[in-house]
Amino acid sequence: MSISKQYLEQLRQTAFQLSEIANNMQQAAIRLIQQNPQINGRFQDQDIANDISFTILCSVNLQKIAENIMTYCEERLSNMQ
Repeated sequence: MSISKQYLEQLRQTAFQLSEIANNMQQAAIRLIQQNPQINGRFQDQDIANDISFTILCSVNLQKIAENIMTYCEERLSNMQ
């Protein structure tokens, strides 16, 4: 296997792990939402609301980055075969 192919395989695996991290972040945000009291759909603690928003935005961005990396690697690997 060529060095390029090995690198792309490792990069794809890293992107897959990044995707799992993003999913874990989303699950943590959901748990935070479920565990904290809300009044009329608003959290009583603004810091918690900020933490949840930040986590969700980061996880969405990480997920998109991971998808882009995996797509790139898969396309490159298919061209090598």
